[in-house]
Amino acid sequence: MRGTKTRRPALGNPLTDDYYDSKGLAEYAWSHAVVSDEVYDQIKKNCDFRASNWTDDCNKAMNTIYGQYQLIDIYNIYGPKCNLGQTSAASVVDKALKYSDHEPFRRRIRLFSGYDECYSSYAQEYFNKADVQRALHANVNGMLPGKWQVCSDSILKSYNFSVLSILPIYSKLIKAGLRVWLYSGDADGRVPVIGSRYCVEALGLPIKSQWQPWYLNKLGCWKICGVPWYDHGDNKRGWPLGTPQQAHRRDSADRHIPSW
Repeated sequence: MRGTKTRRPALGNPLTDDYYDSKGLAEYAWSHAVVSDEVYDQIKKNCDFRASNWTDDCNKAMNTIYGQYQLIDIYNIYGPKCNLGQTSAASVVDKALKYSDHEPFRRRIRLFSGYDECYSSYAQEYFNKADVQRALHANVNGMLPGKWQVCSDSILKSYNFSVLSILPIYSKLIKAGLRVWLYSGDADGRVPVIGSRYCVEALGLPIKSQWQPWYLNKLGCWKICGVPWYDHGDNKRGWPLGTPQQAHRRDSADRHIPSW
Protein backbone atom coordinates (compact mmCIF):
# COMPACT_ATOMS: atom_id res chain seq x y z
CA MET A 1 0.00 0.00 0.00
CA ARG A 2 1.35 3.39 -0.97
CA GLY A 3 2.34 5.49 2.00
CA THR A 4 2.42 2.51 4.36
CA LYS A 5 5.57 2.16 6.43
CA THR A 6 6.52 -1.37 7.45
CA ARG A 7 9.00 -1.74 10.28
CA ARG A 8 10.66 -5.03 11.04
CA PRO A 9 7.79 -7.51 10.99
CA ALA A 10 7.86 -10.21 13.68
CA LEU A 11 6.29 -13.53 12.77
CA GLY A 12 5.51 -16.20 15.34
CA ASN A 13 5.35 -19.82 14.15
CA PRO A 14 4.09 -18.66 10.75
CA LEU A 15 2.93 -20.95 7.96
CA THR A 16 5.64 -20.18 5.43
CA ASP A 17 6.05 -22.91 2.84
CA ASP A 18 3.78 -25.91 2.25
CA TYR A 19 6.63 -28.30 1.58
CA TYR A 20 8.82 -27.40 4.54
CA ASP A 21 5.91 -26.87 6.94
CA SER A 22 4.34 -30.24 6.06
CA LYS A 23 7.67 -32.03 6.22
CA GLY A 24 8.39 -30.40 9.57
CA LEU A 25 4.96 -31.26 10.95
CA ALA A 26 5.42 -34.94 10.17
CA GLU A 27 8.99 -35.09 11.48
CA TYR A 28 8.03 -33.26 14.66
CA ALA A 29 5.11 -35.61 15.39
CA TRP A 30 7.39 -38.62 14.99
CA SER A 31 10.36 -37.17 16.89
CA HIS A 32 8.11 -36.20 19.81
CA ALA A 33 6.43 -39.64 20.00
CA VAL A 34 3.04 -38.43 18.78
CA VAL A 35 2.97 -41.15 16.10
CA SER A 36 4.65 -44.51 15.67
CA ASP A 37 7.58 -45.48 13.49
CA GLU A 38 5.15 -47.33 11.22
CA VAL A 39 3.06 -44.22 10.57
CA TYR A 40 6.13 -42.12 9.91
CA ASP A 41 7.45 -44.78 7.53
CA GLN A 42 4.16 -44.60 5.60
CA ILE A 43 4.47 -40.82 5.38
CA LYS A 44 8.02 -41.05 4.05
CA LYS A 45 6.94 -43.72 1.57
CA ASN A 46 3.72 -42.15 0.27
CA CYS A 47 3.99 -38.39 0.69
CA ASP A 48 5.43 -35.97 -1.83
CA PHE A 49 4.93 -32.70 -0.03
CA ARG A 50 5.93 -30.74 -3.11
CA ALA A 51 2.87 -32.05 -4.97
CA SER A 52 -0.20 -29.83 -5.10
CA ASN A 53 -2.46 -32.83 -4.45
CA TRP A 54 -1.47 -35.60 -2.09
CA THR A 55 -2.29 -39.25 -2.70
CA ASP A 56 -4.98 -41.03 -0.68
CA ASP A 57 -2.29 -43.04 1.11
CA CYS A 58 -0.48 -39.85 2.06
CA ASN A 59 -3.68 -38.21 3.31
CA LYS A 60 -4.48 -41.30 5.34
CA ALA A 61 -1.07 -41.33 6.97
CA MET A 62 -1.08 -37.61 7.68
CA ASN A 63 -4.61 -37.81 9.06
CA THR A 64 -3.28 -40.29 11.59
CA ILE A 65 -1.16 -37.47 12.99
CA TYR A 66 -4.23 -35.30 13.16
CA GLY A 67 -6.14 -38.06 14.96
CA GLN A 68 -3.43 -38.33 17.60
CA TYR A 69 -3.75 -34.62 18.31
CA GLN A 70 -7.32 -35.24 19.48
CA LEU A 71 -5.76 -36.25 22.77
CA ILE A 72 -3.40 -33.32 23.28
CA ASP A 73 -3.15 -29.63 22.43
CA ILE A 74 -1.46 -29.35 19.05
CA TYR A 75 -0.28 -25.82 19.87
CA ASN A 76 1.40 -26.88 23.11
CA ILE A 77 1.91 -30.61 23.23
CA TYR A 78 2.96 -30.46 26.89
CA GLY A 79 0.03 -28.30 27.98
CA PRO A 80 -3.61 -29.04 28.89
CA LYS A 81 -6.51 -29.13 26.48
CA CYS A 82 -9.48 -26.83 26.70
CA ASN A 83 -12.29 -28.44 28.70
CA LEU A 84 -15.01 -25.81 28.41
CA GLY A 85 -17.29 -28.14 26.47
CA GLN A 86 -18.88 -27.91 23.06
CA THR A 87 -21.63 -25.54 24.18
CA SER A 88 -19.11 -22.71 24.45
CA ALA A 89 -17.36 -23.42 21.18
CA ALA A 90 -14.62 -25.04 23.21
CA SER A 91 -12.25 -26.03 20.51
CA VAL A 92 -11.72 -25.36 16.85
CA VAL A 93 -9.72 -28.57 16.84
CA ASP A 94 -12.68 -30.67 18.04
CA LYS A 95 -14.86 -29.04 15.42
CA ALA A 96 -12.45 -30.09 12.72
CA LEU A 97 -12.77 -33.71 13.79
CA LYS A 98 -16.26 -33.80 12.30
CA TYR A 99 -14.78 -33.98 8.81
CA SER A 100 -14.70 -37.36 7.14
CA ASP A 101 -11.54 -39.41 6.96
CA HIS A 102 -11.39 -38.62 3.26
CA GLU A 103 -11.04 -34.88 3.82
CA PRO A 104 -7.53 -33.93 2.64
CA PHE A 105 -5.23 -33.45 5.61
CA ARG A 106 -3.77 -30.26 4.18
CA ARG A 107 -7.15 -28.56 4.14
CA ARG A 108 -8.25 -29.88 7.51
CA ILE A 109 -5.09 -28.86 9.27
CA ARG A 110 -5.45 -25.27 8.05
CA LEU A 111 -8.26 -24.89 10.55
CA PHE A 112 -5.79 -24.39 13.36
CA SER A 113 -4.84 -20.86 14.23
CA GLY A 114 -3.55 -19.33 17.41
CA TYR A 115 -2.74 -20.65 20.90
CA ASP A 116 -4.19 -20.92 24.41
CA GLU A 117 -6.20 -24.00 24.98
CA CYS A 118 -9.43 -22.00 25.38
CA TYR A 119 -8.60 -18.67 23.82
CA SER A 120 -10.56 -19.41 20.64
CA SER A 121 -13.66 -19.99 22.74
CA TYR A 122 -13.26 -16.69 24.55
CA ALA A 123 -12.69 -14.80 21.31
CA GLN A 124 -15.67 -16.39 19.59
CA GLU A 125 -18.00 -15.66 22.49
CA TYR A 126 -16.75 -12.08 22.78
CA PHE A 127 -17.04 -11.17 19.11
CA ASN A 128 -20.58 -12.54 18.90
CA LYS A 129 -21.83 -10.05 21.50
CA ALA A 130 -24.17 -7.54 19.90
CA ASP A 131 -22.57 -4.53 21.60
CA VAL A 132 -19.09 -5.61 20.49
CA GLN A 133 -20.25 -6.01 16.90
CA ARG A 134 -21.88 -2.59 16.99
CA ALA A 135 -18.69 -1.04 18.32
CA LEU A 136 -16.78 -2.64 15.44
CA HIS A 137 -19.43 -1.56 12.92
CA ALA A 138 -19.92 -5.21 12.03
CA ASN A 139 -23.29 -6.87 11.46
CA VAL A 140 -24.88 -3.62 12.62
CA ASN A 141 -28.36 -4.74 11.58
CA GLY A 142 -28.01 -8.16 13.13
CA MET A 143 -29.11 -9.71 9.87
CA LEU A 144 -26.14 -11.92 9.05
CA PRO A 145 -26.98 -15.63 9.28
CA GLY A 146 -25.28 -17.66 11.96
CA LYS A 147 -22.57 -16.61 14.36
CA TRP A 148 -19.11 -15.27 13.75
CA GLN A 149 -16.55 -18.08 13.87
CA VAL A 150 -12.81 -18.09 14.46
CA CYS A 151 -12.58 -20.32 11.39
CA SER A 152 -15.41 -20.48 8.86
CA ASP A 153 -16.08 -23.88 7.33
CA SER A 154 -17.71 -22.39 4.24
CA ILE A 155 -14.76 -20.11 3.55
CA LEU A 156 -12.28 -22.88 4.28
CA LYS A 157 -13.90 -25.25 1.79
CA SER A 158 -14.34 -22.67 -0.96
CA TYR A 159 -11.11 -20.70 -0.65
CA ASN A 160 -8.51 -21.31 -3.33
CA PHE A 161 -5.15 -21.74 -1.63
CA SER A 162 -3.04 -20.54 -4.54
CA VAL A 163 0.07 -19.36 -2.66
CA LEU A 164 2.09 -22.33 -1.46
CA SER A 165 5.15 -20.43 -0.25
CA ILE A 166 5.92 -16.94 0.95
CA LEU A 167 9.67 -17.51 1.02
CA PRO A 168 9.99 -15.41 -2.17
CA ILE A 169 8.25 -12.57 -0.32
CA TYR A 170 10.71 -12.86 2.56
CA SER A 171 13.59 -12.77 0.09
CA LYS A 172 12.18 -9.69 -1.60
CA LEU A 173 11.73 -7.86 1.71
CA ILE A 174 15.21 -8.78 2.88
CA LYS A 175 16.81 -7.66 -0.37
CA ALA A 176 14.99 -4.35 0.05
CA GLY A 177 16.71 -3.92 3.41
CA LEU A 178 13.80 -4.91 5.64
CA ARG A 179 14.57 -7.14 8.61
CA VAL A 180 12.16 -9.99 9.27
CA TRP A 181 12.15 -11.69 12.66
CA LEU A 182 10.91 -15.29 12.85
CA TYR A 183 10.35 -16.88 16.23
CA SER A 184 9.22 -20.41 16.83
CA GLY A 185 8.10 -22.48 19.81
CA ASP A 186 9.48 -25.96 20.23
CA ALA A 187 6.30 -27.29 21.88
CA ASP A 188 4.08 -26.29 18.94
CA GLY A 189 3.02 -29.26 16.81
CA ARG A 190 1.10 -27.24 14.24
CA VAL A 191 3.95 -25.15 12.78
CA PRO A 192 6.87 -26.92 14.45
CA VAL A 193 10.30 -25.49 14.96
CA ILE A 194 11.65 -28.17 12.60
CA GLY A 195 9.71 -26.71 9.67
CA SER A 196 10.73 -23.19 10.65
CA ARG A 197 14.38 -24.22 10.56
CA TYR A 198 13.93 -25.71 7.10
CA CYS A 199 12.33 -22.47 5.90
CA VAL A 200 15.10 -20.27 7.25
CA GLU A 201 17.73 -22.56 5.75
CA ALA A 202 15.97 -22.39 2.37
CA LEU A 203 16.44 -18.61 2.30
CA GLY A 204 20.16 -19.23 1.85
CA LEU A 205 21.22 -16.25 3.93
CA PRO A 206 24.70 -15.84 5.39
CA ILE A 207 25.04 -16.69 9.07
CA LYS A 208 26.21 -13.62 10.98
CA SER A 209 26.53 -15.31 14.36
CA GLN A 210 26.53 -18.94 15.39
CA TRP A 211 23.76 -20.78 17.18
CA GLN A 212 23.84 -19.75 20.82
CA PRO A 213 21.72 -19.77 24.00
CA TRP A 214 20.26 -16.84 25.87
CA TYR A 215 18.41 -16.86 29.16
CA LEU A 216 15.76 -15.00 31.11
CA ASN A 217 15.17 -16.15 34.68
CA LYS A 218 17.09 -19.36 33.92
CA LEU A 219 14.78 -20.29 31.03
CA GLY A 220 16.90 -21.03 28.00
CA CYS A 221 16.29 -20.08 24.40
CA TRP A 222 18.38 -20.38 21.26
CA LYS A 223 19.16 -18.05 18.44
CA ILE A 224 20.96 -17.90 15.14
CA CYS A 225 21.24 -14.73 13.13
CA GLY A 226 20.99 -14.10 9.42
CA VAL A 227 17.34 -13.58 9.35
CA PRO A 228 16.89 -13.19 13.11
CA TRP A 229 15.24 -16.45 14.11
CA TYR A 230 14.50 -17.82 17.55
CA ASP A 231 13.46 -21.09 19.02
CA HIS A 232 12.08 -20.16 22.42
CA GLY A 233 12.79 -23.34 24.35
CA ASP A 234 10.09 -25.22 26.28
CA ASN A 235 7.38 -23.02 24.88
CA LYS A 236 4.34 -23.04 22.67
CA ARG A 237 3.01 -21.15 19.71
CA GLY A 238 1.77 -18.06 21.54
CA TRP A 239 5.07 -16.94 23.00
CA PRO A 240 3.97 -13.35 23.79
CA LEU A 241 0.71 -14.78 25.13
CA GLY A 242 2.26 -17.52 27.26
CA THR A 243 5.46 -15.80 28.39
CA PRO A 244 4.99 -12.05 27.94
CA GLN A 245 7.99 -11.12 30.10
CA GLN A 246 10.34 -13.05 27.85
CA ALA A 247 8.71 -11.69 24.72
CA HIS A 248 9.01 -8.09 25.92
CA ARG A 249 12.57 -8.61 27.11
CA ARG A 250 13.56 -10.22 23.84
CA ASP A 251 11.87 -7.55 21.75
CA SER A 252 13.36 -4.65 23.69
CA ALA A 253 16.87 -5.91 24.46
CA ASP A 254 19.27 -4.95 21.69
CA ARG A 255 21.98 -7.16 23.14
CA HIS A 256 20.17 -10.31 21.92
CA ILE A 257 19.98 -9.23 18.29
CA PRO A 258 22.29 -6.22 18.04
CA SER A 259 21.08 -5.15 14.61
CA TRP A 260 17.38 -5.74 15.19
